[in-house]
Amino acid sequence: MTKRRPRIRSRRDYLLAHSPDRRLRILYRIRHAVGVLTVAVTVLFLLLNLQLLTPASIKNIRSSLAAASQIASSDTTVISYPAGSPDRILPFGSGLAVCDNGMLTIELPGKYTQMEMEMNYADPVMRSSDQFLLIFDRGANRYSVTNTLTKLDDRTVPSPIIDASIADNGNVAVVTNEAGYKSAVSVYNNIDEEPLYTWSSADYYIMSAAISPDGTRLALFCFGQDGLTLHSKLFFINTKVAECPADPEWTQSSREEDPNVHKVEGIDMGGSLCTGLSFIGRSTVCAVCDDGARIISRSGQIRSELSYAADDLISFDLSDDDAAAICTTSYTQEGRAEIRLLNARSEQTREPLILTEEPDSISYRDGRLAVLTGDTLTFYNRSLRQIDQQHGFAGSSRVFMRAGNLCIAEFSSQARVTTVGNPPEDLTESAIPSTGNS
Repeated sequence: MTKRRPRIRSRRDYLLAHSPDRRLRILYRIRHAVGVLTVAVTVLFLLLNLQLLTPASIKNIRSSLAAASQIASSDTTVISYPAGSPDRILPFGSGLAVCDNGMLTIELPGKYTQMEMEMNYADPVMRSSDQFLLIFDRGANRYSVTNTLTKLDDRTVPSPIIDASIADNGNVAVVTNEAGYKSAVSVYNNIDEEPLYTWSSADYYIMSAAISPDGTRLALFCFGQDGLTLHSKLFFINTKVAECPADPEWTQSSREEDPNVHKVEGIDMGGSLCTGLSFIGRSTVCAVCDDGARIISRSGQIRSELSYAADDLISFDLSDDDAAAICTTSYTQEGRAEIRLLNARSEQTREPLILTEEPDSISYRDGRLAVLTGDTLTFYNRSLRQIDQQHGFAGSSRVFMRAGNLCIAEFSSQARVTTVGNPPEDLTESAIPSTGNS
Protein backbone atom coordinates (compact mmCIF):
# COMPACT_ATOMS: atom_id res chain seq x y z
CA MET A 1 0.00 0.00 0.00
CA THR A 2 1.39 3.35 -0.99
CA LYS A 3 1.67 5.97 1.70
CA ARG A 4 -0.83 8.79 1.29
CA ARG A 5 0.81 12.07 0.48
CA PRO A 6 0.05 14.80 3.06
CA ARG A 7 -2.04 17.79 2.00
CA ILE A 8 -0.15 20.89 0.89
CA ARG A 9 -1.49 22.93 3.83
CA SER A 10 -0.40 20.29 6.35
CA ARG A 11 2.99 19.96 4.68
CA ARG A 12 3.50 23.70 4.70
CA ASP A 13 2.53 23.89 8.37
CA TYR A 14 4.89 21.02 9.16
CA LEU A 15 7.77 22.68 7.37
CA LEU A 16 7.11 26.01 9.11
CA ALA A 17 6.80 24.40 12.53
CA HIS A 18 10.06 22.45 12.09
CA SER A 19 11.97 24.97 10.07
CA PRO A 20 15.64 25.47 10.99
CA ASP A 21 14.95 29.20 10.76
CA ARG A 22 13.86 30.35 14.23
CA ARG A 23 11.96 33.33 12.80
CA LEU A 24 9.74 31.07 10.68
CA ARG A 25 8.96 28.90 13.70
CA ILE A 26 7.95 31.98 15.74
CA LEU A 27 5.82 33.27 12.85
CA TYR A 28 4.01 29.92 12.66
CA ARG A 29 3.27 29.92 16.39
CA ILE A 30 1.97 33.50 16.29
CA ARG A 31 -0.28 32.75 13.31
CA HIS A 32 -1.60 29.62 14.97
CA ALA A 33 -2.31 31.48 18.25
CA VAL A 34 -4.11 34.30 16.41
CA GLY A 35 -6.29 31.79 14.60
CA VAL A 36 -7.26 29.98 17.79
CA LEU A 37 -7.95 33.29 19.56
CA THR A 38 -10.14 34.52 16.69
CA VAL A 39 -12.25 31.37 16.79
CA ALA A 40 -12.59 31.58 20.59
CA VAL A 41 -13.63 35.24 20.51
CA THR A 42 -16.18 34.55 17.76
CA VAL A 43 -17.74 31.67 19.71
CA LEU A 44 -17.81 33.72 22.92
CA PHE A 45 -19.44 36.66 21.14
CA LEU A 46 -22.14 34.43 19.68
CA LEU A 47 -22.81 32.83 23.07
CA LEU A 48 -23.13 36.22 24.80
CA ASN A 49 -25.28 37.75 22.06
CA LEU A 50 -27.66 34.95 21.13
CA GLN A 51 -30.51 37.43 21.64
CA LEU A 52 -29.29 39.35 18.59
CA LEU A 53 -29.99 36.28 16.46
CA THR A 54 -33.66 35.86 17.38
CA PRO A 55 -36.24 36.44 14.62
CA ALA A 56 -37.53 39.58 16.38
CA SER A 57 -34.03 41.01 16.70
CA ILE A 58 -33.17 40.26 13.07
CA LYS A 59 -36.41 41.98 12.05
CA ASN A 60 -35.47 45.04 14.12
CA ILE A 61 -31.99 45.15 12.57
CA ARG A 62 -33.46 44.96 9.06
CA SER A 63 -35.91 47.74 9.96
CA SER A 64 -33.08 49.92 11.24
CA LEU A 65 -31.01 49.36 8.10
CA ALA A 66 -34.00 50.16 5.92
CA ALA A 67 -34.69 53.33 7.88
CA ALA A 68 -31.07 54.44 7.62
CA SER A 69 -30.99 53.88 3.87
CA GLN A 70 -34.22 55.75 3.15
CA ILE A 71 -34.09 58.82 5.40
CA ALA A 72 -34.28 62.02 3.37
CA SER A 73 -33.77 65.59 4.50
CA SER A 74 -37.52 66.13 4.90
CA ASP A 75 -37.82 63.01 7.09
CA THR A 76 -35.52 64.10 9.90
CA THR A 77 -37.90 66.55 11.58
CA VAL A 78 -40.88 64.42 12.65
CA ILE A 79 -41.22 61.40 14.97
CA SER A 80 -44.67 59.80 15.05
CA TYR A 81 -46.24 57.75 17.84
CA PRO A 82 -49.78 56.78 19.00
CA ALA A 83 -51.96 59.65 20.19
CA GLY A 84 -52.57 59.87 23.92
CA SER A 85 -49.17 58.53 25.05
CA PRO A 86 -47.10 61.62 25.97
CA ASP A 87 -46.68 60.51 29.59
CA ARG A 88 -44.95 57.30 28.52
CA ILE A 89 -42.30 58.72 26.21
CA LEU A 90 -38.57 58.97 26.84
CA PRO A 91 -35.68 59.97 24.56
CA PHE A 92 -33.50 56.99 23.79
CA GLY A 93 -30.90 56.33 21.12
CA SER A 94 -31.57 58.44 18.04
CA GLY A 95 -35.30 58.76 18.71
CA LEU A 96 -38.01 58.19 21.30
CA ALA A 97 -38.98 55.15 23.35
CA VAL A 98 -42.78 54.88 23.51
CA CYS A 99 -44.47 52.44 25.90
CA ASP A 100 -48.20 52.40 25.21
CA ASN A 101 -51.06 50.01 24.44
CA GLY A 102 -49.08 46.98 25.57
CA MET A 103 -46.17 47.69 23.21
CA LEU A 104 -42.72 49.21 23.49
CA THR A 105 -41.46 50.87 20.32
CA ILE A 106 -38.36 52.87 19.43
CA GLU A 107 -39.51 55.55 17.00
CA LEU A 108 -37.02 57.31 14.73
CA PRO A 109 -37.33 60.52 12.74
CA GLY A 110 -38.93 59.95 9.38
CA LYS A 111 -41.83 57.86 10.75
CA TYR A 112 -39.69 54.75 11.08
CA THR A 113 -39.96 52.19 13.88
CA GLN A 114 -36.56 50.83 14.88
CA MET A 115 -37.85 48.23 17.35
CA GLU A 116 -41.17 46.95 18.66
CA MET A 117 -41.78 44.58 21.53
CA GLU A 118 -44.75 43.37 23.56
CA MET A 119 -44.79 45.03 26.97
CA ASN A 120 -47.99 44.22 28.84
CA TYR A 121 -47.36 46.36 31.91
CA ALA A 122 -50.24 47.97 33.78
CA ASP A 123 -48.25 51.04 34.91
CA PRO A 124 -45.01 51.18 32.89
CA VAL A 125 -42.24 53.57 33.93
CA MET A 126 -39.10 54.13 31.86
CA ARG A 127 -35.57 55.09 32.83
CA SER A 128 -32.57 55.23 30.51
CA SER A 129 -28.79 55.47 30.35
CA ASP A 130 -26.74 56.13 27.23
CA GLN A 131 -27.02 52.54 25.94
CA PHE A 132 -29.79 50.86 27.93
CA LEU A 133 -33.51 51.37 28.47
CA LEU A 134 -35.22 50.17 31.66
CA ILE A 135 -38.99 49.62 31.83
CA PHE A 136 -40.57 48.54 35.10
CA ASP A 137 -44.17 47.93 36.10
CA ARG A 138 -44.77 50.14 39.13
CA GLY A 139 -46.61 48.25 41.85
CA ALA A 140 -45.94 44.91 40.13
CA ASN A 141 -42.97 42.53 40.09
CA ARG A 142 -41.52 42.82 36.57
CA TYR A 143 -38.93 44.86 34.74
CA SER A 144 -37.16 44.66 31.39
CA VAL A 145 -33.91 46.02 29.98
CA THR A 146 -33.40 46.63 26.26
CA ASN A 147 -31.00 48.33 23.90
CA THR A 148 -32.11 49.85 20.61
CA LEU A 149 -32.37 46.45 18.93
CA THR A 150 -33.51 43.76 21.35
CA LYS A 151 -34.54 42.83 24.88
CA LEU A 152 -31.57 42.00 27.11
CA ASP A 153 -33.33 41.06 30.34
CA ASP A 154 -36.90 40.27 31.39
CA ARG A 155 -37.02 39.66 35.11
CA THR A 156 -39.59 38.96 37.81
CA VAL A 157 -38.51 40.13 41.28
CA PRO A 158 -39.93 38.77 44.56
CA SER A 159 -41.75 41.96 45.65
CA PRO A 160 -43.66 44.89 44.11
CA ILE A 161 -41.42 47.56 42.57
CA ILE A 162 -41.55 51.12 43.94
CA ASP A 163 -38.75 52.71 41.93
CA ALA A 164 -35.74 51.72 39.82
CA SER A 165 -32.75 53.21 38.01
CA ILE A 166 -30.19 51.93 35.50
CA ALA A 167 -26.43 52.53 35.20
CA ASP A 168 -24.35 53.06 32.08
CA ASN A 169 -23.05 49.48 32.35
CA GLY A 170 -26.59 48.03 32.49
CA ASN A 171 -26.80 47.31 36.24
CA VAL A 172 -30.27 47.99 37.65
CA ALA A 173 -31.13 49.20 41.15
CA VAL A 174 -34.65 48.13 42.16
CA VAL A 175 -36.50 49.47 45.21
CA THR A 176 -39.25 47.13 46.40
CA ASN A 177 -42.00 47.00 48.99
CA GLU A 178 -40.60 44.04 50.91
CA ALA A 179 -42.86 41.91 53.13
CA GLY A 180 -41.74 42.15 56.75
CA TYR A 181 -39.68 45.28 56.05
CA LYS A 182 -40.38 48.90 55.29
CA SER A 183 -38.52 48.68 51.97
CA ALA A 184 -35.59 47.01 50.23
CA VAL A 185 -33.15 47.67 47.40
CA SER A 186 -31.39 45.19 45.13
CA VAL A 187 -28.88 45.55 42.31
CA TYR A 188 -29.10 43.20 39.30
CA ASN A 189 -27.26 42.74 36.02
CA ASN A 190 -28.63 41.06 32.91
CA ILE A 191 -26.46 37.94 33.30
CA ASP A 192 -26.79 36.62 36.86
CA GLU A 193 -30.13 35.44 38.19
CA GLU A 194 -29.36 36.40 41.78
CA PRO A 195 -28.92 40.06 42.78
CA LEU A 196 -25.40 41.43 43.07
CA TYR A 197 -26.42 43.36 46.20
CA THR A 198 -29.42 43.43 48.52
CA TRP A 199 -30.37 45.44 51.58
CA SER A 200 -33.70 45.20 53.41
CA SER A 201 -34.58 47.74 56.08
CA ALA A 202 -36.96 47.49 58.99
CA ASP A 203 -36.28 51.13 59.93
CA TYR A 204 -36.21 53.20 56.74
CA TYR A 205 -38.50 53.80 53.78
CA ILE A 206 -36.47 54.28 50.60
CA MET A 207 -37.95 57.27 48.80
CA SER A 208 -35.55 57.21 45.86
CA ALA A 209 -32.48 55.31 44.66
CA ALA A 210 -29.82 56.31 42.14
CA ILE A 211 -27.07 54.08 40.79
CA SER A 212 -23.66 55.39 39.74
CA PRO A 213 -22.62 55.26 36.05
CA ASP A 214 -20.29 52.30 36.69
CA GLY A 215 -23.01 50.43 38.59
CA THR A 216 -21.00 49.94 41.79
CA ARG A 217 -22.42 52.66 44.05
CA LEU A 218 -25.89 53.46 45.29
CA ALA A 219 -27.35 56.68 46.61
CA LEU A 220 -30.40 56.04 48.79
CA PHE A 221 -32.67 58.81 50.04
CA CYS A 222 -34.50 57.32 53.02
CA PHE A 223 -36.81 58.54 55.74
CA GLY A 224 -37.96 57.14 59.04
CA GLN A 225 -40.23 58.16 61.88
CA ASP A 226 -39.49 58.68 65.52
CA GLY A 227 -42.96 59.10 66.97
CA LEU A 228 -44.44 62.06 65.11
CA THR A 229 -41.04 63.31 63.95
CA LEU A 230 -39.96 62.63 60.38
CA HIS A 231 -36.23 62.35 59.73
CA SER A 232 -34.55 61.71 56.37
CA LYS A 233 -31.05 60.56 55.44
CA LEU A 234 -28.94 60.17 52.33
CA PHE A 235 -26.77 57.03 52.20
CA PHE A 236 -23.88 56.30 49.83
CA ILE A 237 -23.40 52.54 49.45
CA ASN A 238 -20.48 50.71 47.87
CA THR A 239 -22.09 47.48 46.68
CA LYS A 240 -18.74 45.76 45.98
CA VAL A 241 -17.67 45.72 49.65
CA ALA A 242 -21.05 44.73 51.18
CA GLU A 243 -21.84 48.10 52.71
CA CYS A 244 -25.30 48.87 54.05
CA PRO A 245 -26.89 51.73 56.01
CA ALA A 246 -26.51 51.76 59.76
CA ASP A 247 -29.80 51.15 61.52
CA PRO A 248 -30.69 53.31 64.54
CA GLU A 249 -30.24 50.36 66.91
CA TRP A 250 -26.84 49.35 65.49
CA THR A 251 -24.54 48.25 68.30
CA GLN A 252 -21.07 46.85 68.72
CA SER A 253 -22.47 43.45 69.59
CA SER A 254 -24.37 43.21 66.31
CA ARG A 255 -21.23 44.28 64.46
CA GLU A 256 -19.43 41.30 65.99
CA GLU A 257 -22.23 38.98 64.88
CA ASP A 258 -21.77 39.90 61.21
CA PRO A 259 -18.20 41.13 60.68
CA ASN A 260 -18.41 40.89 56.87
CA VAL A 261 -20.99 43.67 56.57
CA HIS A 262 -19.73 47.26 56.70
CA LYS A 263 -22.21 49.73 58.16
CA VAL A 264 -22.16 53.29 56.84
CA GLU A 265 -23.59 56.37 58.48
CA GLY A 266 -26.11 58.48 56.61
CA ILE A 267 -26.04 62.18 55.83
CA ASP A 268 -28.71 63.99 57.79
CA MET A 269 -31.23 65.66 55.47
CA GLY A 270 -33.49 67.00 58.23
CA GLY A 271 -37.11 66.38 57.35
CA SER A 272 -36.75 66.95 53.60
CA LEU A 273 -38.78 64.89 51.14
CA CYS A 274 -37.04 63.86 47.93
CA THR A 275 -38.63 64.38 44.49
CA GLY A 276 -35.57 63.62 42.35
CA LEU A 277 -32.19 61.94 42.85
CA SER A 278 -29.36 61.41 40.36
CA PHE A 279 -25.59 61.10 40.23
CA ILE A 280 -23.87 64.28 39.02
CA GLY A 281 -20.29 63.36 38.25
CA ARG A 282 -18.62 60.26 39.66
CA SER A 283 -19.01 60.74 43.39
CA THR A 284 -21.72 63.34 43.97
CA VAL A 285 -25.49 63.28 43.70
CA CYS A 286 -28.13 65.94 43.18
CA ALA A 287 -31.07 65.61 45.54
CA VAL A 288 -34.08 67.73 44.59
CA CYS A 289 -36.26 68.06 47.67
CA ASP A 290 -39.38 69.93 48.69
CA ASP A 291 -37.33 72.62 50.43
CA GLY A 292 -34.23 72.87 48.23
CA ALA A 293 -31.87 71.25 45.76
CA ARG A 294 -28.40 70.14 46.88
CA ILE A 295 -25.39 68.53 45.25
CA ILE A 296 -23.74 66.39 47.92
CA SER A 297 -20.50 64.42 47.93
CA ARG A 298 -19.98 61.01 49.53
CA SER A 299 -18.28 62.69 52.48
CA GLY A 300 -21.38 64.75 53.17
CA GLN A 301 -20.02 68.02 51.79
CA ILE A 302 -22.62 70.21 50.08
CA ARG A 303 -21.01 71.36 46.81
CA SER A 304 -23.98 73.45 45.61
CA GLU A 305 -27.25 74.37 47.25
CA LEU A 306 -30.43 76.18 46.28
CA SER A 307 -33.11 76.77 48.91
CA TYR A 308 -36.73 77.56 48.11
CA ALA A 309 -40.18 77.36 49.66
CA ALA A 310 -42.15 74.15 49.31
CA ASP A 311 -44.51 75.59 46.66
CA ASP A 312 -41.84 77.42 44.65
CA LEU A 313 -40.36 74.48 42.73
CA ILE A 314 -41.74 74.63 39.17
CA SER A 315 -39.66 72.00 37.35
CA PHE A 316 -36.20 70.44 37.18
CA ASP A 317 -34.07 68.31 34.87
CA LEU A 318 -31.46 65.78 36.04
CA SER A 319 -30.73 64.16 32.68
CA ASP A 320 -27.27 65.74 32.28
CA ASP A 321 -24.27 64.03 33.89
CA ASP A 322 -22.58 67.33 34.71
CA ALA A 323 -25.25 69.73 36.00
CA ALA A 324 -28.86 69.99 37.15
CA ALA A 325 -31.33 72.61 35.92
CA ILE A 326 -33.73 73.92 38.59
CA CYS A 327 -36.65 76.24 37.84
CA THR A 328 -38.35 78.05 40.73
CA THR A 329 -40.77 80.91 41.26
CA SER A 330 -39.16 84.33 40.97
CA TYR A 331 -39.99 87.17 43.32
CA THR A 332 -38.19 89.85 41.32
CA GLN A 333 -40.15 92.70 39.82
CA GLU A 334 -39.40 91.73 36.23
CA GLY A 335 -39.82 87.95 36.41
CA ARG A 336 -42.21 85.12 37.26
CA ALA A 337 -39.68 82.27 37.15
CA GLU A 338 -35.94 81.80 37.40
CA ILE A 339 -33.60 78.98 36.36
CA ARG A 340 -30.29 78.04 37.95
CA LEU A 341 -27.71 75.42 37.02
CA LEU A 342 -26.10 73.42 39.82
CA ASN A 343 -22.91 71.46 39.30
CA ALA A 344 -20.44 69.58 41.49
CA ARG A 345 -17.37 71.67 40.76
CA SER A 346 -18.50 75.09 41.92
CA GLU A 347 -21.35 77.10 43.34
CA GLN A 348 -24.51 77.65 41.34
CA THR A 349 -24.51 80.15 38.52
CA ARG A 350 -24.14 83.57 40.12
CA GLU A 351 -27.03 85.23 38.31
CA PRO A 352 -30.14 83.15 37.58
CA LEU A 353 -31.96 83.25 34.27
CA ILE A 354 -35.04 85.41 34.87
CA LEU A 355 -38.14 84.55 32.81
CA THR A 356 -41.16 86.81 32.38
CA GLU A 357 -43.41 83.75 31.98
CA GLU A 358 -43.51 80.42 33.75
CA PRO A 359 -42.05 77.81 31.37
CA ASP A 360 -43.98 74.75 30.22
CA SER A 361 -40.83 72.61 30.14
CA ILE A 362 -37.05 72.85 30.55
CA SER A 363 -34.25 70.52 29.55
CA TYR A 364 -30.46 70.75 29.93
CA ARG A 365 -27.73 68.66 28.33
CA ASP A 366 -24.16 69.13 27.13
CA GLY A 367 -24.06 72.84 27.93
CA ARG A 368 -27.37 73.69 26.22
CA LEU A 369 -30.56 74.70 28.04
CA ALA A 370 -33.92 74.51 26.21
CA VAL A 371 -36.87 76.48 27.63
CA LEU A 372 -40.38 76.01 26.20
CA THR A 373 -42.84 78.85 26.84
CA GLY A 374 -46.09 78.87 24.86
CA ASP A 375 -45.17 78.52 21.18
CA THR A 376 -41.58 79.69 21.70
CA LEU A 377 -38.53 77.52 22.25
CA THR A 378 -35.49 79.42 23.52
CA PHE A 379 -31.96 78.06 23.85
CA TYR A 380 -29.23 79.18 26.26
CA ASN A 381 -25.61 78.20 26.79
CA ARG A 382 -24.10 77.04 30.09
CA SER A 383 -23.66 80.70 31.11
CA LEU A 384 -27.43 81.17 30.62
CA ARG A 385 -26.92 83.52 27.71
CA GLN A 386 -29.52 83.25 24.94
CA ILE A 387 -28.11 81.76 21.74
CA ASP A 388 -31.24 80.98 19.68
CA GLN A 389 -35.02 81.31 19.67
CA GLN A 390 -37.56 79.46 17.51
CA HIS A 391 -41.34 79.78 17.17
CA GLY A 392 -44.20 77.55 16.06
CA PHE A 393 -44.29 75.14 19.01
CA ALA A 394 -47.87 75.79 20.15
CA GLY A 395 -49.33 72.56 21.56
CA SER A 396 -45.99 71.14 22.63
CA SER A 397 -45.97 69.76 26.17
CA ARG A 398 -42.31 68.83 26.79
CA VAL A 399 -38.88 69.32 25.32
CA PHE A 400 -35.82 67.06 25.52
CA MET A 401 -32.37 68.50 24.88
CA ARG A 402 -30.12 65.93 23.19
CA ALA A 403 -26.47 65.67 22.24
CA GLY A 404 -25.21 67.44 19.15
CA ASN A 405 -27.35 70.60 19.61
CA LEU A 406 -30.53 68.61 18.91
CA CYS A 407 -33.81 69.17 20.72
CA ILE A 408 -37.02 67.10 20.57
CA ALA A 409 -40.35 68.87 21.19
CA GLU A 410 -43.18 66.52 22.18
CA PHE A 411 -46.74 67.00 20.90
CA SER A 412 -49.84 64.85 21.36
CA SER A 413 -49.13 62.31 18.59
CA GLN A 414 -45.79 63.34 17.14
CA ALA A 415 -42.57 65.07 18.03
CA ARG A 416 -40.47 67.59 16.17
CA VAL A 417 -36.68 67.41 16.01
CA THR A 418 -34.99 70.78 15.79
CA THR A 419 -31.41 71.97 15.86
CA VAL A 420 -30.10 74.95 17.77
CA GLY A 421 -29.62 77.70 15.18
CA ASN A 422 -31.39 75.78 12.41
CA PRO A 423 -35.22 75.67 12.83
CA PRO A 424 -36.99 73.07 10.65
CA GLU A 425 -40.23 73.50 8.78
CA ASP A 426 -43.48 73.48 10.71
CA LEU A 427 -45.46 70.26 11.09
CA THR A 428 -48.06 71.83 8.79
CA GLU A 429 -45.28 72.34 6.22
CA SER A 430 -45.63 76.10 6.51
CA ALA A 431 -42.62 78.25 7.11
CA ILE A 432 -41.78 79.11 10.71
CA PRO A 433 -40.72 82.65 11.46
CA SER A 434 -37.49 82.69 13.45
CA THR A 435 -35.62 85.40 15.20
CA GLY A 436 -32.36 83.58 14.55
CA ASN A 437 -29.42 83.84 16.89
CA SER A 438 -29.46 86.61 19.40
